[in-house]
Amino acid sequence: MAEVAVTLRVMPESAELDLNQLEAKIRERVKVHSVSREPIAFGLVALRVVAIVEDAAGGTEPLENEILGIPGVGNVQVTGITRLL
Repeated sequence: MAEVAVTLRVMPESAELDLNQLEAKIRERVKVHSVSREPIAFGLVALRVVAIVEDAAGGTEPLENEILGIPGVGNVQVTGITRLL
């Protein structure tokens, strides 16, 4: 089965949340290719996560639910999907 790279915008619950700890928790739960920071507004910074998942039925919903289950995550939005060869 092929793999896909899913790009997600992970919004923290608050601007005071330690993004390094949040990134570490995400890396513990999912196969991460890269993580970068994206300034939003008023000191709020989102994590732009590129995760690698199997191309299977169910799409990105299991990945989104896994990240939403991490304490401190306010919102998860898929911003891109690319099939890996």
